[in-house]
Amino acid sequence: MEIIKDIQNAFLPELIIVIFIVLNIILSLFIRKNAYKTAKIITSTGLVFACIAMFFVQLIPEYYAFNGVYLSNIFTCTFKIMLLICAFFAVFISGNLTGLRKQKSFEFFSLLLSGILSGFSLVSSNDFITAFISIEILSISCYFLTGFNTNRKSKEAALKYLITGAASSAVFLLGVSYLYGITGSISLSEISNIYANSTINPLFFIACLLILLSLMFKIGCIPFNNWIIDVYEGAAYNICAYLSLIPKISAFAFIINVFICIFSFSPVLKIISAIIALYTIIYGALGAIKQSNIKRLYAYSSIIHSGFILFGISILTVYSVSASIFYIFTYIFMNIGIWTASIIYNRDYKTDEIGDYKGLFSKRPYFTTALTICLISLAGLPPASGFFAKIYLFSSAFRSDFIFMTLMFAAMLATVVSIFVYFKIIKVLYEKPSNEITITKQGIFPGIILYVCALITLLIGIYPNILIKICQIVSYYI
Repeated sequence: MEIIKDIQNAFLPELIIVIFIVLNIILSLFIRKNAYKTAKIITSTGLVFACIAMFFVQLIPEYYAFNGVYLSNIFTCTFKIMLLICAFFAVFISGNLTGLRKQKSFEFFSLLLSGILSGFSLVSSNDFITAFISIEILSISCYFLTGFNTNRKSKEAALKYLITGAASSAVFLLGVSYLYGITGSISLSEISNIYANSTINPLFFIACLLILLSLMFKIGCIPFNNWIIDVYEGAAYNICAYLSLIPKISAFAFIINVFICIFSFSPVLKIISAIIALYTIIYGALGAIKQSNIKRLYAYSSIIHSGFILFGISILTVYSVSASIFYIFTYIFMNIGIWTASIIYNRDYKTDEIGDYKGLFSKRPYFTTALTICLISLAGLPPASGFFAKIYLFSSAFRSDFIFMTLMFAAMLATVVSIFVYFKIIKVLYEKPSNEITITKQGIFPGIILYVCALITLLIGIYPNILIKICQIVSYYI
């Protein structure tokens, strides 16, 4: 049967995740207490099987499943692997949160897997309806995970997230309805074929602009970026790490597809997108400087890096898109590293203030060194991977039009400002301690994850060529 062939060639990893979501839900009905370790093992097993299933899907030539609405190729496989890496990290740094709420552990991991499933679907979406459903399922997962903590700030953050998400969804649907009205199709491939041989009209531009603005919500760019600060401050550290990667990576994959299939016909849209990216970088850098709360600073950091990735996508060349993919891959490890370090520290001191990290190096030199490597990478300094990610991105702007080169110089100035943001934390780490510093509840998995992320960040910075070549190959097969 055709549907079995489609599942085997394009949907097999997703099917495995669906099975383990159902398994978690069933077990939640019968196992209520002291089972968070069991839930973690089951979820990890599901992710391993999904990873193995990636080797059985069809990549070359690309495969269109379910009447062309679902795509499988090297590009989609690469982003799904990134999502699986993030999922493994999210599972193993969530022990503290699920341990505190043992009766909700199966529900927690079901929500986490639902987010991965919808992220996979969004990466492979070849039409706007599939993309919209994927975005909404992913959003619902994020809303519940944001409010998973028991405090008032967590519930308030979830409500704000829900309201802003509903507004962006409405804008997205409005843009899609306009696009359907003038093309008679919601398929990315069909719309691309229609405008390959015809001129665009003003309504097409308005529709694409609405879609672009709504997608800015998911990646945390202007104008839909204020939710990030409130949500990160209210959510648990584990959830912040999840929110900073899973929704963004999925959304960036879909944005790349939309840019190539539709937005590429309008140079004005690319320029608007690049300007949005530049303003996002500047906004994030200036907003982060005055922060004393570590979670709020990391929220602004997330905004900064979303701007950089979007800037590379906006240039829309093979070189720039590969630079953005390289940036996303390196960002995974340095971002997980800083959040994991904060999780470890917060377990003992229950503090979100940067000043409370004072003198950490004197008591935990290895821990502090690993955190410093991740912070240096986020700042874009050698020899960490973040340095080459920015160099690769800026070099792609040099190879493009004059207007992108002009915007790039402004982005470079914002990069200099952002360096002071991260050194604000590094400086505190190496100062003389004003109180006794101890970290006694580190836990084996968060500690291992921190050191692994720091090591990978350093290795990619020293040997970036292999990953760069892989990203270039991936960008050729979009």
